[in-house]
This record gives sequence, structure tokens and C-alpha cells, in this order.
Amino acid sequence: MGTTSYKRTYSLSFSFDEILKLIKSFSIEDKVRLEKELEKETLVYRALKLSEKVKKNDLSMEDIVAEVSVYRSEQK
Repeated sequence: MGTTSYKRTYSLSFSFDEILKLIKSFSIEDKVRLEKELEKETLVYRALKLSEKVKKNDLSMEDIVAEVSVYRSEQK
């Protein structure tokens, strides 16, 4: 199924299930293209969700330097 571009824009109401049914009828190439567009649209949202899951780093630079120094001295 090829993709055609049109210059006119229309505003139509669709339910989620109707959109899902339409997407399922797309070719794999169009689904991949849609996936890339959705990734761009949701990048900020996904980044915020990821940052919520990441633990805060309470280490200071001095703590890190001390840990590295201990590790290096043990490796000699």
C-alpha cells in the first residue's frame, strides 16, 4: 500500500479503536514511518518518565575521586 501526500488538511473525529484499525491496515513500511513520527512526538514525555526512574546521585566529586583512588591503589 503506497503512501500519498495531499496538500489539503481536514479535521475529522475518530475513536482510538478506529485509528488502531486503520493503522493495522498499513504496510509495514508505513507502520515503521509512523513509529518514527510517534517517537519524535513523545521524546520529551519519555525522557521525563525515564528521569523519574533514575536514582539521584548523592556523590560529590570528592567522593568519586576518593573511590577511584582507592580502586587504583588496590589494582597495583
